[in-house]
Amino acid sequence: MSRIWIATTIVALLAVACMAQSEITVADQSGYEVTIAQPVEVIASVHGIGTYYVYTLGAGDRLALAYYVGVRDVSTVSDSMLRWEPRLPDIFSFGDPNVEELAASGAQVVLADASQHEAVAEQLRELGIPVVLYRAETSDAMKEAITLTGTLLGPDAQERAAAFITDYDRIVATVATDVAALDETCRVRVLFIGTSLTKAISGDMYQTYLIEAAGGVSVTRELFGSWNEINLEQILLWNPEVVIIPPYGVIQPTDVLENADWQALDAVQSGRVYRMPRIIAPMDTPVPESLLGIAWMANVFYPELVTLDLAEEVALFYADYYQFALTDEEIDILASP
Repeated sequence: MSRIWIATTIVALLAVACMAQSEITVADQSGYEVTIAQPVEVIASVHGIGTYYVYTLGAGDRLALAYYVGVRDVSTVSDSMLRWEPRLPDIFSFGDPNVEELAASGAQVVLADASQHEAVAEQLRELGIPVVLYRAETSDAMKEAITLTGTLLGPDAQERAAAFITDYDRIVATVATDVAALDETCRVRVLFIGTSLTKAISGDMYQTYLIEAAGGVSVTRELFGSWNEINLEQILLWNPEVVIIPPYGVIQPTDVLENADWQALDAVQSGRVYRMPRIIAPMDTPVPESLLGIAWMANVFYPELVTLDLAEEVALFYADYYQFALTDEEIDILASP
């Protein structure tokens, strides 16, 4: 057997090994098997929540086109967000996904929302562009989505995904320990409203999980589906001790506190009506920052019990996962009720 033949055989085997590693096949959260060339250097995300997974895993510079949950018009983007992502005006998109635009972006993979983008995904598949669909309306599904994204983006992203899940679980476990002595009758009753005073979350929504992880009880946990329209009489019957407003929409705490119809509520009488803060992504959605949403709510519900240093958690999250140094003012915004 000649040395040349042996050398040629070794080269051929190495080439096969490299080819075998040049693509991966994964199952997305809709059950589709997706084959994606490796490494992924160009990404398009029409899933406004999934976009933040990419940043958390250290791959934000690979985005060629991106939707951002909570952002509908680039002209309204805060200075903080532009400091965090200076390219945002160039890569931002919104509205119904444009297949031609996505194809022109050169994306090796498109991240999409399973509940909204199935038709677009089918068109992209016909063009040979892989699409990964996400369904992440629970804590476990959100962690699964981040793990999936890490698998797409390579070993470093996989390590970061594992580190994030460890941090998320640590926050949840710490709060659970801090409030473990409280039985349900002693836990804070919480009403989480939306973009109007009579629109509230259901028990199926991610915000309900955040409330429970923070040690509270959502008064709307028996409702189903998405945002529910409710009436004032029901709100008065629930009589929440805390009212939370999301960091989007126009509703402000004064709209509740100064509303004559709401004065009988325990939450109003004690002044416990809060709007969640926001610097980058809205912390009540299934984005990585939602771990800070749990810590923030826990501090609002039980400031005398919770041992987490919220300002420290805020600063570490943005530094570790977004590679972004917050100003002291931004830390104060996120760490204050």
